[in-house]
Amino acid sequence: MTAGVRVLFHAMFKEIAGTREITQELNTDSTLGEVLEELARKYGKDFKTIVDSKTGQVSADTLVMLNGQSVRKVDTQLKDRDIIMISVPVGGG
Repeated sequence: MTAGVRVLFHAMFKEIAGTREITQELNTDSTLGEVLEELARKYGKDFKTIVDSKTGQVSADTLVMLNGQSVRKVDTQLKDRDIIMISVPVGGG
């Protein structure tokens, strides 16, 4: 059985992907990390740096939100119709 999540791209990720949004198919037991790995395979470049190779978690240089909540753990379980947003953090000073 498969499900699908919406992936929204902002900032440089939108430019690399060439679109603002895709629907990513996944198995019912898929994790955020598996979706991020698939995106890295599909788009390469900066998508490969979303997961920090040292920590195994979402990099501090990337903002990943799942259903409106910031998330760093790549082992987070996904459900059908979840919404993942990928962007860069915005800071002020």
